[in-house]
Amino acid sequence: MKKIILILFLFFFLICFLCYQIYNITERKNIYVLSIGDEIADINYLKQNKNKNYKYNNIFINKNYRIIDLLTLIKYNQEQEINNKIISIHQLLKETDILIISIGMNDIYYKLYDDTRNIYTYINEIINNYESILSIVNRYNYKRVYVLGYYNTSNSYTDIYTYANYKLKKIVNKYNYTFIDLNKIIGNNSKFIEKNSPFDLNNEGKYEIYKFIVENLKKS
Repeated sequence: MKKIILILFLFFFLICFLCYQIYNITERKNIYVLSIGDEIADINYLKQNKNKNYKYNNIFINKNYRIIDLLTLIKYNQEQEINNKIISIHQLLKETDILIISIGMNDIYYKLYDDTRNIYTYINEIINNYESILSIVNRYNYKRVYVLGYYNTSNSYTDIYTYANYKLKKIVNKYNYTFIDLNKIIGNNSKFIEKNSPFDLNNEGKYEIYKFIVENLKKS
């Protein structure tokens, strides 16, 4: 009797294993990419890339998002409608292979050009909220997580941006994610910035981020 039970158990295990493998081959041949946060994370070249069957989603991108906005929608599992279907951000986070995050640029920029008092305390609060976001995101498994740093489009405030990137990179490394230093990639180069915009990236700027991500993925 015990032998029969053992045989049945092994048979059931084998069937489950085969089903899982078939699912991986047939359903998971695509690479699911999710961008969240402000518009800097919306790498439209990933959407256009057909070579690796990228499935790109940017429904939780908003040009005006501050860090508290992104933290709130993740905390409370905000939903959006896609093709007449309601889907939550946690559902997308769970199904994603590659996650791209950019948030906080709005917060820093408008603070600098409004009132620089207590700026380092202000940045620490941003980074604390960022860590809260990453701690929630870290519940799921990804092939890669890319966190975009901050870039300075002026000739001022170099120390502030350096500090913000240092603090952000430190928590990104804590979670073994990939920090993209946009100050090195974009910096104060006007050819990467939209005309009549303080820091929004044009297609050339987004292409530079795309190139970094593609090269990094080749190494995996």
